[in-house]
Amino acid sequence: MNGYKKDNPFKNVVSILPEPFCQILKSLDAKLQKEVREIRLRLGKPLYLQTGPCGYFISLIGEAQELPDQNSFLVKREMLEECFRAICGYSVHTHQNELKNGFITLPGGHRAGICGTGVYHEGELTSIREISSINIRIAHQVFGAADEILRRWDESGGILLAGPPASGKTTILRDLSRQLGSGWKGKFRKIALIDEREEIAASVRGLPQNDIGFCTDVLNGISKKDGISIAVRTLSPHMIFCDEIGQESEVPPIAFAMASGVIIAATVHGRSFQDLCRKPAIAQLMRIGLFSAVVILDSQEHTGRIIQWIDQEGIRHEMDRFYSNSSSMFRNRPMGGITNEQASPAARGLYITD
Repeated sequence: MNGYKKDNPFKNVVSILPEPFCQILKSLDAKLQKEVREIRLRLGKPLYLQTGPCGYFISLIGEAQELPDQNSFLVKREMLEECFRAICGYSVHTHQNELKNGFITLPGGHRAGICGTGVYHEGELTSIREISSINIRIAHQVFGAADEILRRWDESGGILLAGPPASGKTTILRDLSRQLGSGWKGKFRKIALIDEREEIAASVRGLPQNDIGFCTDVLNGISKKDGISIAVRTLSPHMIFCDEIGQESEVPPIAFAMASGVIIAATVHGRSFQDLCRKPAIAQLMRIGLFSAVVILDSQEHTGRIIQWIDQEGIRHEMDRFYSNSSSMFRNRPMGGITNEQASPAARGLYITD
């Protein structure tokens, strides 16, 4: 398909970086390059790569080391600052909105997390200065990553993919979009992809650089709250896909989409079902019966591996059990303004603190 990247995503990222990072990283073994998931640059520390279960320090001659030593490549301040400017396309001011969220999205859907000193104005974080470290997460399109999900999901309701950072949530969501939007089992689904952080489709000038399906419409750089409402009103989707939900402002549009007959596929951070119950917005969505399945993924050491599949009946049972074991957390206030009549049977009579 024209317009989709087929080359090495590691090299795509490295080509953005200035010397000497570019030269050192390009000299790495080709097999290791394909396995790299994160490039970590920490001020005064050795250059470090994460491959999933393993991590490597990089030497001055571009060799991978399990332990740092006197030959390790140290990240100096001027190197780090130049790398930051390069990641911003040498136009830092145009990325201020992204920097407020602590990251910059790179072409190809890669994400650079930025650490440093926060700059506040009237109590609001406006920028980051004195950069101390950069973590570049390399986006990989894995064809077939959603195969197990599709085998088990009946599409009778929404699906929520949960897991810790770097557990494969976005990769699976992207592949779900690709397969369902490209005629999986002979049926083409119209999908609205809310790509708020511009890393799922990785669009450049409106053209997705990742394969996200023939029948997928991308709302790029638009908030989930606004994007979901726009999609329901204007795109007549069968499904809406969005990444990293969890804000209470997102609950009404998601509930509205569900009430309009649209199926939601979304991701959320969390290591267990109990973690999801502790998130007020997610608990609200589960209690009104939005999801027909909640999928818990393993850690980044086992990217994409499913450790728990909870169907709709299981969701109600697990919520009952969680709240009955956590009664001290609740007091006499309906969660998120949802009445007992609106809540699922599993959630009626339950109240949560601020």
